Amino acid sequence: MTQPLSPARISIVLIAAMAFAAMAALSLTATARADLQLEEVSVSLNQPPLMKKELDLEFGSPTFFKEIDVPVLKSNGEFADPPFDRQAGGHPDLTVAFKVAAGADPWPAEAVHDLEVELPKGLFGDPTATPTCPISLLTTAGGASCPAETQVGVADLFTWSGKGGVGWRGVGVYNLAHGSDEPARFGFNYSKVVGLITAKVKPDQSGGYGISSGSFSISQAELVEKVKVTLWGVPADKSHDFLRQSPPQIQINAGGPNRPEDKQYWQHLKTEPAAFLTAPPRCSSEPLTFKVRGDSWENKGAFDEHVVNADEDGTPFQMEGCDRVPFNPSVGLKTQSHSTANPSGLAVDITVPQSKDAYAIASAHVRKVRMTFPEEVTLNAASAAGLGSCSPAQIGIGSNDAPTCPDSANLGSVSIETPLLDEVLTGDVYLAKQNDNPFNSMLALYIAVKGPGFWLKLPGKVDLDPHTGQITTTFDNNPQLPFENLHLELTGGPRAALSMPTSCGTYKAETELVSWASDTPVIEQLPIVVNEGCATGGFSPKLNAGTANSKAGAFSPFLLQLTRDSGEQNVASLRATLPEGLLAKLGGVELCSDAAAATGSCPASSQVGTVTVGAGSGPLPVYVPEPGKAPTAVYLAGPYKGAPYSMVVKVPAQAGPFDLGTVAVRNALQVDTTTAQVTAVSDPLPQILQGIPIAYRDVRVEVNRPDFTVNPTSCKEQKVTSVLTSVTGQTATPATSFRASGCKELGFKPKLKIAFKGQTHRSAHPALKATLTMPKGGANIGKAVVLLPETEFIDNAHISNPCTQVQFRAGDCPKSSILGTAKAYTPLLDKPLSGPVYFRSNGGARELPDLVADLNGAIHLTVVGFIDSVKTGPETARVRTRFLGVPDAPVSTFVLNMKGGDQGLIVNNTELCRTNPRAKVQLAGQNGKRSASNPPIKLDCGKSPRKR
Repeated sequence: MTQPLSPARISIVLIAAMAFAAMAALSLTATARADLQLEEVSVSLNQPPLMKKELDLEFGSPTFFKEIDVPVLKSNGEFADPPFDRQAGGHPDLTVAFKVAAGADPWPAEAVHDLEVELPKGLFGDPTATPTCPISLLTTAGGASCPAETQVGVADLFTWSGKGGVGWRGVGVYNLAHGSDEPARFGFNYSKVVGLITAKVKPDQSGGYGISSGSFSISQAELVEKVKVTLWGVPADKSHDFLRQSPPQIQINAGGPNRPEDKQYWQHLKTEPAAFLTAPPRCSSEPLTFKVRGDSWENKGAFDEHVVNADEDGTPFQMEGCDRVPFNPSVGLKTQSHSTANPSGLAVDITVPQSKDAYAIASAHVRKVRMTFPEEVTLNAASAAGLGSCSPAQIGIGSNDAPTCPDSANLGSVSIETPLLDEVLTGDVYLAKQNDNPFNSMLALYIAVKGPGFWLKLPGKVDLDPHTGQITTTFDNNPQLPFENLHLELTGGPRAALSMPTSCGTYKAETELVSWASDTPVIEQLPIVVNEGCATGGFSPKLNAGTANSKAGAFSPFLLQLTRDSGEQNVASLRATLPEGLLAKLGGVELCSDAAAATGSCPASSQVGTVTVGAGSGPLPVYVPEPGKAPTAVYLAGPYKGAPYSMVVKVPAQAGPFDLGTVAVRNALQVDTTTAQVTAVSDPLPQILQGIPIAYRDVRVEVNRPDFTVNPTSCKEQKVTSVLTSVTGQTATPATSFRASGCKELGFKPKLKIAFKGQTHRSAHPALKATLTMPKGGANIGKAVVLLPETEFIDNAHISNPCTQVQFRAGDCPKSSILGTAKAYTPLLDKPLSGPVYFRSNGGARELPDLVADLNGAIHLTVVGFIDSVKTGPETARVRTRFLGVPDAPVSTFVLNMKGGDQGLIVNNTELCRTNPRAKVQLAGQNGKRSASNPPIKLDCGKSPRKR
C-alpha cells in the first residue's frame, strides 16, 4: 500500500520551512507608509559567488606568499552576480530582496508588522546541515556570538537611525535551536536588536505542502528601508568565508557588506560541507513561484503581496537537468502471517537513499507510490467488526490542526526518517469515511504524522477489483520533500485488514514508484510467502438445524445454522431438505412480488424470519447485522424456478463503517409431491461485494413468524439433510438429527363417511363419495385401509386405457383414465387442493392399476392408493384400497368422488337396498395410534328400500 510516501514529505516540509524562515528575516525591521507597499522585490537562485585567485601577504613576510580565493568585484565595486543555477536538485544560494516604499518625508508613516515569504514546493532547507546556535549567544550585547559554523547566510539592511542617518549593516543569519512546535528557527542580531525568523509548514486543500517563514510582530526599534537576505546552498563552502562573521559585527557605512580586503574577519571552517538548500528536483514548463507579502502595524491584515517567478534579469525559474537527478528507491514488504486463509498485518518499508555529498545532485522526491497485491491477498471482511472511520472534518486535510479521528478508525502506524530532522517522526494510519473522502471512493486511507509545528496528512486511494478483489493502493501527488525511510505497519491480529491466500506458495506484490523528476516508474516485485497451514482447502462444512420447541404438532420457530472453518473452500450454494411433516402455515401470508424479491424490498407482511451471517478470515468473523445496523429478513415469495414457493433472504451488507448495499438471495422451496417434504434450493451465494470477498463462516436462518412453522406429528427419528457446493464444485452432505416429541399425547379420532350415488340394483355401477374429517389438534393420518362392502366388485370391463407413468409425469393422461375427483382442505393453505383421480399403471407391480389423486393448488401433491381384492371368507372377497404413504400434513377434510354409471369402476353384485352394506376402515395416525370402524354405506334407496 502506498501510504509510506507521507513520511518523506514530512521531512521535506520541515527543511523547506527552515530555509524560508531565514529569508523572512530580511524584513524584520522594514517600515512602510499608511498602506504598506513593497518595492524592488526580487528573488534569485544562484551558484556560489565567483572567486578569483589572489596572493595573501597577511603574515608580513615578503618571502611568504599564499594563494587564496576572493570574490569577484565588478567595476562599480559590487560583487559579480553568479548565474541562475538551473540544475534540478542542485544546491543554489537563495537571495530575497525588497524595499519598503517611503512616505511623504524620509520618515515612514508606518512600520512593518508581519513579513512572510512562501517558497515554491520542492525548495527546502536542511536545518541539520549545520550546528545550531543557542539563543543566549545570539543575544549578546556586542552582537551575535554564534559559532561561525552555525551561520547559514547574511542579511544586509539599509536602516534609518534615530538621528535620521542611514547606512548598511551586514549581519550573519544563524541556525538556532528550535522548539518542539516549530520546524526551524533562524536569527540575527543588529545593533542589539534581535530578529527571529520562524518557519512554517503550510498545507493546502489539494494535499500539497509548502514552506513559508517570516518575522511576525516585528520590533519597531529600528526602521529598515531595504533588505537583502541570502541563504547559502552549502554554508561550509569556502566561497562564503569572507562573509562569515564573529563579534564584533562588521559595520560598514557604505559600500555594501564585508569587503574582500577585510581578510582579518574571514572565517575558514574545518567542518565537512553539507547542503543546506536544495532546489526542486522537478522540471516543468511552469516556473517556480515565490510569494512575498507584508502588512504594517497601523493596518494589520492589509497585506501587500508580490509574486516572483523570474530573477532580476527576467530569466524564469525553470529547472533543467532532471535526467541527471538520481532516484534509486527500494521497497520491503512483510506480512505478519504466513498461514493460509489467515488474517494478517503488514509492514511496508520504502527507502530512498539520500546523498551525503554537498555538491552532488539531490535524490528526486517520491511523487507516487502504487502497490498492487496479488489477487490471492484480499481484504478481510472480519476487520469491519468494531471498525470506525474518519471524516474529512476530522482529518482536516489542508490544515495544521491535529486530527480528531476516532481510535476505532486506526489501522496502523507510520514512522519516517528524514535527513532534515534528528528525530524520527511518528503517526497513524486511519480508515477514511466511505464515499466521503478526497476520492469519493468506497475505500481510502489517511496518513497523519506529527512534526514540529505541523501535521502531515496524506490521503491514499484503495481500489478493489470488483471481480477478483485485488487490492491496489495509491498515494499520488505526494509532498516534494526528502525522506530516507518510511515504515508503515498495518495492525495484525484476528481482525487484521488483510486475508492471506487460501493455498501455500510464493505470491508477488508489485510496487511502482514515480519521482517528481521523471514519469518513468521504478517497478519492483515483492514476494509474499505462504508456507504454514498448507493442509487446507478441503470442504467439510457443518450443519445444525431444528425447531426451538420440539413438541409434536406445535408451532415453533425453525433454526438452521451452517458453519465452515477458516481455510476451507467457501460455500457457493445450499440445498437443504426438511424432515417429513415439518411444514409451514402459508395461508394468510402476503407473498413478496418477483420485482420486490429481486432487490429484497419485500413488504413486512411477507416476512417470516431473520438471518445472521458471519463472514471473514480467522477466528473472529464479523456478524451481520451488527447492533444498530439495518436488520436482515427472510420473506415468503411466490413460484420460482418451478417451485410453488420461494424465500427471499435479505441481508443489508452493513458492518462497521461500510455499507455495501443489500444482498438478496432467492431460494426455491420445492415440495415433494409424495411426502410433502420441503427442500430449499438457494441461488448462487454472492462471493464478492464491491471487491470485498464474502468468506461465509457462519450462516444462521431463523424462521420465527408466529404460528408459521409446525412440527410433524410423527416422532420417528429423522434428519435435516443438505447438499452444499463449494466454489470449486466440491460437494458436502452434512446432516443433523431431528425428532419431534410428545406424539403419544396427541389424539387421533378421524371420521370417515362413505356414500353410494345412483342405482342400487345388481350390475349397477354406483358413484362413490368418501368424506374424511379430522378434529383439530390431533395427529395426522399416516395410513388408511378401506375395504368396500362384499356387495361390490371391480368391473374389469371398465378398466381401459389407464394412464402410464410417463403420461402422468408429463401431465398428459387420457380422459378415460380419470376415475373421479378429490379435494383436500388444510389449515396450512388459504384454498383447498383439488384435482382428478386417475387410474394409473404401476408397471405390472400389482394386479390392478393404482388409484392416484392428483391434487393441485398452492402446492402439488399426489396421494396413491393401491387397489386389490382380499378374501374375507372361504367364498367371499372384498375390494381393498390402501393408502400407505399419506404425507404428515394436517388435513381438516378430505373428499373423494368416484364416477358411477358407464364410467364407474365398481359394480354391485346384489341389490344394495336389500342389504345393510358396511365398509371396513382401518386408519393409523402418524403418532402410531389406530382407529378401526365399520361405517355404513349411505344409499339412495327411497322410503321403502326393501320393497324397492
